[in-house]
Amino acid sequence: MTSNALKPLAIAVLAASTTGLTGCFSSSSSGGDSGSLSLGITDAPVDSLEEVNISFTSITLNHSNGERIEIELNEEQLAEQPIDLLTLQRGNAASLIADEEVPAGEYEWIRLNVVDNQTFPDMYVVKEDNGGTADLAVQSARGLQLSSGFTVPQGGSADFTVDFDLRSAITDPQGQDGYFLRPSLRLVDNSEVGAIEGTVFSNVISNQCNENTSFNGAVYVYEGQNAEPIDYNSKTDKEPLMTAAVEQPESGGELSYRAAFLTEGDYTIGYTCDADDPDADNDLTFTGTRNVTVSTNETQTEDFVGSQ
Repeated sequence: MTSNALKPLAIAVLAASTTGLTGCFSSSSSGGDSGSLSLGITDAPVDSLEEVNISFTSITLNHSNGERIEIELNEEQLAEQPIDLLTLQRGNAASLIADEEVPAGEYEWIRLNVVDNQTFPDMYVVKEDNGGTADLAVQSARGLQLSSGFTVPQGGSADFTVDFDLRSAITDPQGQDGYFLRPSLRLVDNSEVGAIEGTVFSNVISNQCNENTSFNGAVYVYEGQNAEPIDYNSKTDKEPLMTAAVEQPESGGELSYRAAFLTEGDYTIGYTCDADDPDADNDLTFTGTRNVTVSTNETQTEDFVGSQ
């Protein structure tokens, strides 16, 4: 397995020479004016898994004029995969395409196409409890499709990141072999994002977490002010926008979190150490819930210090 090199939010979409994943433009375009498109991927954490490996084959773009643009990844580029999505956290991202020339204009949707799990065994997870592996398949026949529209400016550039929210995307259906990946994705414009980060002090963790596990909880992020902090549940439209794992940074120091690729605006955050099954209605206990405003290209510091 090969993991992509990673860099922080400030250079979130990596150069294609680093990742070896540059696509080639293979559209039957009518030759209209063009712009450039860069696309990276990032991830939010999931409990109980050490790795979530996925391999991409191509990217499909649907222009508002009805034209389909296919950006294929060749055999050499596929050899650089699979990508372990769990390495793409705390503002890290991997590049899929960089400065790819495409027709300018409005696009209705984008689809990330992955390998056939039956032909290429490059889609799999590694379990946290025993290190065993299990197959991973995409649940939707349409692949990993985002209906979010976007614009590629004429003669200009567009730079986006696809955020995989694995806590709600990964499912382990009872009575079936392997795991499934639902298209729980959001597309963010890298020119309009900021981040929230902070320390979660030991007294908060000791009061909330089971001392017999290594899980240090997560910070949940909701859109808007004064949002009700609830669990992931596919039956509601008020579920979290994303979560950020509480862990020790590679550089050392206190346990902390970082929620990146957040569009400028108002959010509600809260910390919990309760387990959250996205396929069930869980009653989670949150602490330190508060409103936070995110500004473009800025990082807002919000610590969880206890007695809040």
